[in-house]
Amino acid sequence: MRRGHLFWGSILILLSGLFFLKAIGIIKEDVLGYFWPLFLLLIGVWVLASAFIPRNTFVEEGEPFMIDLQGASEAKVEFNHGAGQIEIRAGAPASQLMTGTKALGMEVSSKLVGDRLEAEVNAGPTFVPFIGPSSGAWRFNLNRDVPLTLEVSAGASNVTLDLSDLLVTYAKLETGASSVHLTLPARTESTLMDIEAGAASLDITVPEGVAARLRVKEGLTSLSIDNNRFPCLEGGIHQSPDYDKAAHRVELNIEAGVGSINIH
Repeated sequence: MRRGHLFWGSILILLSGLFFLKAIGIIKEDVLGYFWPLFLLLIGVWVLASAFIPRNTFVEEGEPFMIDLQGASEAKVEFNHGAGQIEIRAGAPASQLMTGTKALGMEVSSKLVGDRLEAEVNAGPTFVPFIGPSSGAWRFNLNRDVPLTLEVSAGASNVTLDLSDLLVTYAKLETGASSVHLTLPARTESTLMDIEAGAASLDITVPEGVAARLRVKEGLTSLSIDNNRFPCLEGGIHQSPDYDKAAHRVELNIEAGVGSINIH
């Protein structure tokens, strides 16, 4: 049984019970004025409780979906995520741009423009009853052999982006109050990535064998960078000593507000 069924069933029973008691004169009319504060309180309790329930406690698989590559030689994928958990990594079959599990609250669209396939995924919250996958996270697998432009917009989210096995040439991440675990591409010759973060925690891994150039503009942010791998140059830029000659390199621009940034 879905958690949402239990939650909303309880709310409907409570609401109908209050109106019944009012109808037979047991409770006064002004008592119903307490219902909406109580309703909001129950919503808050539900959201907090959902964060502590193990993912596999109430697992119901949604409908698997896939986006056919349609012979495209490159692709652009845009994710718009409301809140909760989202995970993006490699793993789609060679003939597919993307695979995943479709749940209520998600919309997928795609179109072929010349040799470029453009796809958009709008995924709602993962912790609101009836919305999102019951397993607790949106999970998407992308094609590892197609050059990608990737754009991710997330709200109050726990974001895992494992780009290590993807051919990402450009990526943009916009996030609010989020926890982000990002692994940069390891197979692409050259990648440009822009990050705009609000009150966020950013944990960024640069794979071994990948050179990086880092520009960070932070506000009230705790910043930690591995200076052995990425020494600080003039102008506050951190850069690998072999950046200009490296076979695989990433240029990363970060603008963050409040939170922490760890690059290693």
